[in-house]
Amino acid sequence: MRSAAIRLSLLGLCALAQPALSADWFHVAREKGRSIDLDRASVLASDAGTKVAWGRVVLTDEEVDAAGYKTVKALNRYDCRSQTFLTVKRVYLDKQGLTIREEPAQAPKPIPIQPGTLDDHFFKEVCKPATLQQLAKVAAAAEQKALEMSGPAPKLNKPDVAMRHADLQMVKEEPHAEAPSDKPITSKPLIQLPPKPAPRVTEAPKAEAPPPPPPTAAPRYYRPPPRKSVAPKDAHEAPPSHAGEMIMSPHAHWSYEGETGPQNWSRMKPEYATCGSGSRQSPIDIRDGIKVELEPIKFDYKPSYFRIIDNGHTIQVTVGPGLNMEVMGRTYELQQFHFHRPSEERIDGRAFDMVVHLVHKDLDGKLAVVAVLLDRGSAHPLIQTLWNNLPLEKNESYQPAVAINPADLLPSDKSYFTYMGSLTTPPCSEGVLWMVMRQPAQLSPDQLAVFTRFYRNNARPIQPPNGRIIKESR
Repeated sequence: MRSAAIRLSLLGLCALAQPALSADWFHVAREKGRSIDLDRASVLASDAGTKVAWGRVVLTDEEVDAAGYKTVKALNRYDCRSQTFLTVKRVYLDKQGLTIREEPAQAPKPIPIQPGTLDDHFFKEVCKPATLQQLAKVAAAAEQKALEMSGPAPKLNKPDVAMRHADLQMVKEEPHAEAPSDKPITSKPLIQLPPKPAPRVTEAPKAEAPPPPPPTAAPRYYRPPPRKSVAPKDAHEAPPSHAGEMIMSPHAHWSYEGETGPQNWSRMKPEYATCGSGSRQSPIDIRDGIKVELEPIKFDYKPSYFRIIDNGHTIQVTVGPGLNMEVMGRTYELQQFHFHRPSEERIDGRAFDMVVHLVHKDLDGKLAVVAVLLDRGSAHPLIQTLWNNLPLEKNESYQPAVAINPADLLPSDKSYFTYMGSLTTPPCSEGVLWMVMRQPAQLSPDQLAVFTRFYRNNARPIQPPNGRIIKESR
């Protein structure tokens, strides 16, 4: 089987055997008489943002004698965010469906998915959210399997099973996929496309939960009963921290002002507790940096198509894979960049008009953020391209037919400050490597005014340095 046919574009995880559930083969394409199918029953979520599934290529009768097999199945692991995949293993079967041989086939590194290819068709089918009917089918099969293994037990009908498992993954229903085309699928010579943002997840009430009260009757905030006060041991001892308490309504969303602002982030959800209890929080006022010969940051950016979205907190731009940065012996891939007004970082107490944060991640999941400060001055061509393509609705992304090069955001002088910090938005996770470029870039007053129409203030306040070491390029 040639590489294009064998490399079935399925999401892949290192599952060692096919799923026990019966196969649900979905015809994806026909190429040179061969049938190329996806087993939708095998699609399973793996790590965060990844899925696995089985696919197969069924040869024509004329090809069987030469190939020595009738069908080849492939198990692939797909990263739905970076639009890449790995083939984990292949299984070859004869005309009777009996296994001839199995072989591991994991590639040394993920393979980018080219738009318009067969891989792209598999990717879209596997990475789309599961429907409620699919979830119910999987849940029913699992329930039946459990009953067979454990002996007689009260049986649940299918609606009950669906409700029982509905809280695992509730998503909006999507229309059924279009019928596959038998036309040849060809690659398009395009720059890598960024992944679509994940669809918004909607919760469904559990079967036994009472119906929610009308919105007018629901208080916005939940106030826990008063605790018995305990006097501090001395006048300088802080009162007990309640950072982990859930004092907000589950429907309240974090913001930059009012009762859902930064001062209350740590109390909105348990997973936001680090926003109040962390000791290495960002942003900070950068002062008294130790001047040393800092290693130059090696940027390997190139033109890429992009998606732009107003996500309710900032204007965010997602780019395609393969835009890398290397520093301190680690390679990080650019995930997205976004803007804050005013700048979250300060240099010796000075704030700037805006800042752009370029967020990177390495293969171990470690984050590194490059901050480029922005001051009013001459117009910035790349920023103007972004503003020209702003979506008309919040939380609706737009992908224009133009490319950008994030390298154009970087100043000519690449000297920088560096320190260890955190995300500046909930959940405020720590262990983030920060590199703040020392030379600001410029944008025009008109470009600044455009962003101000969306966000007048979306900057987290300065956080305590807590004795952190700050290095500065000599």
